[in-house]
Amino acid sequence: MTTKIPEEEYWQLFRLAKEYTDTQNKYSETLLEYPQDFGSGSILNIELREGLLLTIEDVQRLKNLTLDVQAQEHPLGFYFYLSAGFGSPRYGMPQKGDAFLFGGGMMPQTLYNNFSLDTDKVIYIHIEPEVFKKFVGIENDTVPPQLKYLFRHPDEEYYVINGKINTQMQIILQQIWQCPYQGLVKRMYLESKILELMALRLQQHIGEDITPKPVDIPKRSLMEKIYQAREILELHLNNPPTVLQLAEKVGLSHYQLKQGFQKGFGSTAFQYLHNLRMEKARLLLYERNMSVTQVANTVGYSHLGQFAAAFKRKFGISPNECLKGKLG
Repeated sequence: MTTKIPEEEYWQLFRLAKEYTDTQNKYSETLLEYPQDFGSGSILNIELREGLLLTIEDVQRLKNLTLDVQAQEHPLGFYFYLSAGFGSPRYGMPQKGDAFLFGGGMMPQTLYNNFSLDTDKVIYIHIEPEVFKKFVGIENDTVPPQLKYLFRHPDEEYYVINGKINTQMQIILQQIWQCPYQGLVKRMYLESKILELMALRLQQHIGEDITPKPVDIPKRSLMEKIYQAREILELHLNNPPTVLQLAEKVGLSHYQLKQGFQKGFGSTAFQYLHNLRMEKARLLLYERNMSVTQVANTVGYSHLGQFAAAFKRKFGISPNECLKGKLG
């Protein structure tokens, strides 16, 4: 049976568990306990600065809910679903691994549903259009053509598109979820991770740098091939192609691939693959759903000793220590 409830009444059922405000720096944290009648868990709202809100939702629902959300002006939104969450027939039902992108504009009256009683783990980023423009250096409303869909008028329905969480995003999301810092350092750390996530999500959609720049077809074509090469490595961590095979797959010479990775990512393709494997391994170990041997095999290591040595060189702790929750 599904319970239907107006959005305003829904939020009034939450209990304020913890609150911290730094008025001088316009920073605040609010921890809300999920209503016991509907489930358990919490929602953490972190206002990193005026117009930039990070929300971390970790709840276990006991009932299927339908939220009646009234029409309202909506900021830019970046939603990352580590499990399924609320959705609507109008825009789609989010599944685990989805990454929704919302432009600014008007959100029409909508019914939002959750049809799963699994644990909801979702990270939401809301950013006001003017704050976003400052972050990416857009001045005098000279919005690049590839970003105009993000800035609709308040009376125009907002833009919504779904994508997928890739390996890089997954690593950053886990870093946000397990942020080890407090105070000013926590704010700086979370802001930097949010900027990375927004850039990756936008790049995934538009396929190029989000900052205004002169048109340069040859360079853009080359970098598109470099990004394609990166995606191939991300999809084949356990059995990647050789550098020569990778270059051939994307239509580049070995030299072009090497120079492109250095320019785009600050490392060789081999170094990038190694770092990606280690970060993926750390993420899997923190989740505690696999053994060390299974994790090693997943990221392409057949020899457990070599994996353990590489992991310790990278993070300063052993895979077993990481599996037990030690931060490296």
